[in-house]
Amino acid sequence: MHEGDDVSAPVRTRPANVLVNGEPHAWRLGLTVADVLAERGSDDDSVATAVNTRFVPRAARADTPLWPDDRVVVFSAIVGG
Repeated sequence: MHEGDDVSAPVRTRPANVLVNGEPHAWRLGLTVADVLAERGSDDDSVATAVNTRFVPRAARADTPLWPDDRVVVFSAIVGG
């Protein structure tokens, strides 16, 4: 320890991830729901998304940031009644 060290900063001992359908996905600063879909090769028009149990509309995916340990669910949208 050195003089001036910030001892309050958290130390992460494992890589930062988000969980996508229960599977780890590498997190990076600026990662969005749209990025995750693109990296997974998901067809943006045929799926619905939620982050931490909150629905994310298609139009908001590029503007919805993800943070370490967020839980993303990608599922097939069902239309009809």
